[in-house]
Amino acid sequence: MKKMLFLLASLCLAAPLLADQALGTLTVKGKTTVLHAVAASEQTDPKDASQKWLVILASDKKVAEADRTVPRLTELAKDGKLHAVRILWKVGMDSLYVAPYDPSLPQSGRRSLQHPTINLRAYGNGNLDAEFESKMLGQDWHFHANVKAKVAEEGVLELEPEAELSADFGKSEGSAAGGGKGGAGKAELGKLGYSYDEKSFYHAVADGNLDAVQLFLRLGMSPNAHRKGDLHPMILSSQLCSNQPESKPRSDVLIALVNKGGDVKAKDENGSTPLLWAVQGGCSPAAVQALLKAGADPNAKAKAGATPLMFAEIFNHPEIAEILKKAGAKK
Repeated sequence: MKKMLFLLASLCLAAPLLADQALGTLTVKGKTTVLHAVAASEQTDPKDASQKWLVILASDKKVAEADRTVPRLTELAKDGKLHAVRILWKVGMDSLYVAPYDPSLPQSGRRSLQHPTINLRAYGNGNLDAEFESKMLGQDWHFHANVKAKVAEEGVLELEPEAELSADFGKSEGSAAGGGKGGAGKAELGKLGYSYDEKSFYHAVADGNLDAVQLFLRLGMSPNAHRKGDLHPMILSSQLCSNQPESKPRSDVLIALVNKGGDVKAKDENGSTPLLWAVQGGCSPAAVQALLKAGADPNAKAKAGATPLMFAEIFNHPEIAEILKKAGAKK
């Protein structure tokens, strides 16, 4: 899974589209507007000409190309002539933003502190088929849309300014989550793009976002919390070590979970443990040591009979192999 702030993308060549299509809703303070127009484009990063951004504008009416600048969209929304959301994704990277455009929102025309989720069902060859929606972080607006569109080339990206953190950002409806230390922590989670619930915790682990995972744990989220049907966080984090940048090693997420009582004996549907996945997935020696110190079985067997030591040798991890041998691992 590629490292993304909860980005679920599967890139493939899209079949030719007959016309741009959109079906979605934008709900602001209880009032819902249907989004039935879309315009998609690839734009160049203003600081790096080699980097592209995918920009998707879903709106209640078709917007002419000349009106798709940030100042013009802001003006149209202020005059009540436009209700829209603008999704911006730095192609292949973690950066994924949304800017709402609605006259009822003080943050209209500004990049939201919440991060949307997007599923790129098809993206390539000048075509786009995608679904995107908001995360619920206590804000008074939300959206969801399915779009199909031709992707145009439209010059250099103009990124909306970031919205300011409001006093009640991150509050949970019907609770006192916005007050005290916990409320401040949940507001901080909101700034990182997550709400305080098991679904968002899963996404933080999947994103490899160490800061967010540690904040979840400090706020009281169990390292073993997961919804029915989701992978156990210990399994998920150990599986994803194979895609860890040097600047943000995913192994640190696994270690953080272990240090807070993550279940080292958790198993996936095939009976594989976090240790088996950690060795196979290329987690750091420190992560393997943390699992063993917490009681992981060095001789656990995968469904086909492979042991952690066998995986260490198969995938050429000599340092991990030595750690396993010292812990009593056998082939």
